[in-house]
Amino acid sequence: MATDSYLDFAKWYDPLFGRVLGGLREKAARIADPKSGMRVLDIGCGTGAQLAIYQEAGCEVYGIDLSQPMLSIARTKLSDQAVLTNGDATKMPFPDQAFDLVISSLFLHQLDAGVRSVALEEAKRIVHADGCILLVDFHPGPLNSIKGKLTKFLISSVEFMAGWEHYSNSRDFLSRGGIPYLASNHHLKVRKKIIVRDGNLGIFLLNLA
Repeated sequence: MATDSYLDFAKWYDPLFGRVLGGLREKAARIADPKSGMRVLDIGCGTGAQLAIYQEAGCEVYGIDLSQPMLSIARTKLSDQAVLTNGDATKMPFPDQAFDLVISSLFLHQLDAGVRSVALEEAKRIVHADGCILLVDFHPGPLNSIKGKLTKFLISSVEFMAGWEHYSNSRDFLSRGGIPYLASNHHLKVRKKIIVRDGNLGIFLLNLA
């Protein structure tokens, strides 16, 4: 996986995107109803904002991310009650079936196709047989409104500014069909889904098929 691309950006991530992503995180938490005592892992946890919702609900929270600066912010936000690991999503140091819920939010589109597939197989390995995988990421549409097309343009612009590799991987992710393609290709069953932002973002709760 790529080296840390958030070294100078980590401290600005929440101020810039926290408000924009806050509603998305709340919707994602509602579709995967947090219950006290659940063991939850966030792959690519970033600053820990999604995990904070589950921690407040009494869940046992874990996070893994390659970015040490992002994890430093997550540790401040979540305190020592969270188990946060600086590590690779393709080689996670967790035993089989260790979690009730595995989350990946706006992460998989950043990876190239081969790495993306390995990371999702790892997610399948570490979730309970009766657990769930919650994926939140860009969605290919259809985009039937002007607002939806403008939102896509803004998303594409942000992805482009993140660097060519990031942008290329994002385009590949969408061209292949996004989360629905991944779910089908990795034998995951869609239990619930919500499409938001005029067709540009999808929230999918998946079960092992």
